[in-house]
This record gives sequence, structure tokens and C-alpha cells, in this order.
Amino acid sequence: MKLPDEGYPVNEIFDKLEELSENDIDPRSGKLFAHIYESGDEKLYEIAIKAFLMYIDKTMLNFTVYPSILKMENEVVGMVASLFGDKEVVGNFTYGGTESIFLALKTARDYFRKEKGFIEKPKIIIPYTGHPAFVKSARYLGLDIEYASINRELEVDINDLNSKIDRRTIAIVGSAPNYPYGTLDNIEKLSEIALENNIWLHVDACIGGFVLPFFKELGVEFYRFDFELEGVYSLSVDLHKYGYAPKGSSIILYKNDSIRKYQIYVNASWPGYPIVNTTVLSSRSAGPLAASYAILNYLGYNGYLKLARKILNAKTKIIKGLGKLGFEILGKPKSSIITFTSQEVDIFNLADMLKKSGWYVQLQPGSKTLGYPPSIHLTISPIHEETAPIFLETLKSAMEMAGEFNEEKFLDLIDTLNIFEAIEKGVENVMDILGLSGDLNFDEMSLINKLIYFLPPAMVEETFIDIVNKLYSPA
Repeated sequence: MKLPDEGYPVNEIFDKLEELSENDIDPRSGKLFAHIYESGDEKLYEIAIKAFLMYIDKTMLNFTVYPSILKMENEVVGMVASLFGDKEVVGNFTYGGTESIFLALKTARDYFRKEKGFIEKPKIIIPYTGHPAFVKSARYLGLDIEYASINRELEVDINDLNSKIDRRTIAIVGSAPNYPYGTLDNIEKLSEIALENNIWLHVDACIGGFVLPFFKELGVEFYRFDFELEGVYSLSVDLHKYGYAPKGSSIILYKNDSIRKYQIYVNASWPGYPIVNTTVLSSRSAGPLAASYAILNYLGYNGYLKLARKILNAKTKIIKGLGKLGFEILGKPKSSIITFTSQEVDIFNLADMLKKSGWYVQLQPGSKTLGYPPSIHLTISPIHEETAPIFLETLKSAMEMAGEFNEEKFLDLIDTLNIFEAIEKGVENVMDILGLSGDLNFDEMSLINKLIYFLPPAMVEETFIDIVNKLYSPA
């Protein structure tokens, strides 16, 4: 495809967009349990769009051009910090949790370079349930990652993590909660370990930061994870999750400005204007910031509390329904995430059956090599208070269609398809077998997910790099 010689009429462009999206699930339908955090509040949606459009063409690059952006960012950070012990807390608005995590590790690395001098190959320790954004960031930053085990409650094993700290360790990580299971690491113990070893503790509250403070007021008990703990140096929280802001809205917080300064980049060593960046990105629309500002002010504390109560109600309904259907809940989820599995039902097929019925759940293939069972992840949103009963009825029907999983038959299928031989021959052969050539349809992912479960993770990663490299080709 090339750039058209003449532009198309506006109505044709939007007709084409409608055509392109006809197979997409409606993100506001209440039928998605991942990727969207639907409040069910139509007014909130309208406010977000209006604020976004007011600032869509204003850049966050230079606050001297748009002073309102600096004021707005400080107010947004202040409102968020107030939920986590805002004594001296500072922070910045980023375009997502990965950017917030990247900045936290970058700041920790540069802080310890200054405080401790040169450390060859600094090391970060994260639980196996820690988000891959930490591993990705570490690769970019030249840091080593070491994993700590998780215990029976699917929380970080404190003793195992502590035993892996050495002279190269500059930071440890805890999740509040982790994404795969919705369980919280014992941040209180991690804080003590960080203080004893004079190292950095980052709390990943990207998905829980705007739920847990309100759950606590509603009577849910869990580990403390905020800046009231002396060992916590930084904390990430996403506004585009349970802050209900548009995608590209996150906050990175630090315990004070003396450590946050290692995040900031300034360059006056070229002929142009001085480049001043508080975050990774330089030019970026202020639209997400303005929408976040508007929504925080629209909902207020009590508005978020009301939405959190809806999440708890939905969560209670779903857990009760899953129990009646015989599913096993993994861990003891304290936040808004439920993960379940089954020894009787083919979990891989079940996810496909639900999608064909119009529901999107996130299939976590797990790994036979690493000992993680396949499971289905549900991120609960306020709108699910209304749709949970319908979901449970659909789930019951989908169970019957999914059938049982026969591992021996699937291993025979792998041999019949010559999967390993196809991988050796090249990515095109694998894509043909997996149905990833020609017109793409992602409604049937059972085969792919089962292969992810059975194949060694390193082989999965290498193969997927090749597949994605092919899929993202100009039309």
C-alpha cells in the first residue's frame, strides 16, 4: 500500500475505520476482563474525551510554552500522592506503567552510581510474578535480573529473595498486586530488607494503586505498601487502569525530590534549545494528562470509593459462581484480579468458547517447564457488577463445549504437526501450521496457547520474535 495520490472523502475514511473494527469486541460492553477498565459511567467517558481534545495538540515537551501543563501535572501528582503517604513525595506523569517502571530502575541505577560509586553489572531482584516490564527495562539499562521464588500463597518468598541479595544488588521489587494472580507481596517485610541492606525498594502498584486504598476503607485487609514504609523509594500507579483515564496515563512517585533528580535529563550541549525531559518521551500530547486531571476532579475520593464497592460486589459474585462450577481460585486475591484453573475442563478451549460467545478473558498459558498451570485471568471492573451473572451463565455453557484436556493426545498432535521440525525450518512454516498466514482470525487460540504451555520458554520467546517480526509488515 502507498500513500494515496488524493485524499479520500471523510465519510469513506470513517466507513473504512468501521469496517476495520467490525471484528473487535466493544471495549465498553462489559464483556471484557482485560485491557479495559470500564466504569459504566457515561458522563465520565464524555468528560475524558472533551478534556483530551482540549489538550491533544499541546505538547508536554516545554512547560514554558504551556504553563498550564506544569500546573496540571503537579496537581495530578499531588492528588495521587495523597493516597500513598504524601509527606515529601514527588513524581511525574508518564505514558504507561512500563515507562514508569523504566524510570524507577533508571533512577535507582543512577542514584546508586552516585552514592556507592561504580558497580559492575548492577542487579535487580524481582519475584517470578513480577511484571516483564522490569526485565525489559533491565535489558535496556544494562542491569541484571534475578528472580525470587513465590510461596504457596503465590506471594514472593521473602527468605529466598533475601538470600539472593549481594554486593551488586541495588534494588528489589514487590507487587501490589501482581498481575498473574492478584496477590500482594509482603511489602512490609521487603521494606525491612531494603533498609537492612541499604538498597532501593520499588512497589509496582500499576494495577492496584487506584483500587487498594479504597478497598482498605471498605474493610479488605492486606499488607501496607505505601510511602509510610521507610524502605519504599518509588511506586508506580497507572491512571489508565482504575483511575479510568485514557490509555497512556501513569504516575511514577518517589519518596522525595533528592532521589527523583536522577530521573531528569537535561542537554545544553548542542546548538538548539536546552532539552529538558522529566520522563523518557520528549514530545507527547498533553491530552492524556488533561483527561486524567478532569477525571480525578470529577470522581473525587468518594466517586472512586463508589466504583471500588462495585468491583468488590462483582468480585464476590464471580468467586461464588466459580466455586459452584468447580473451578479452583489460585492464591488469595486481595485486589480486583481473580485467576482460576481446572483439572477437569480444558482451560485453553474454554477461553476460545467464551470469545466466540462475545466474552474476552485472558488466557494465561502457564508453563509446563516452569511448573505454572494454565489459567484464566479476570480483571474485574465496576461494570461487571451488572454483567457478572450473565458471564457466569455463559461460562457454564462454555464449559460443556470446551471438554476435557487430554495431554497425551495433544503431545501426539505436536508430533503429527512436526512442530519442532517446522521451527527449525523457519518462521513461515510455523505460521502456516498455526494459521497465522493470510487473513488473520484470533478467535481460535487454543493450539497456540497449548504450544506455549508445552514448549520451553526460551523457544517460545525466540519463535514469537520471528512471528511478530513477520506480522508487522507494511500492507
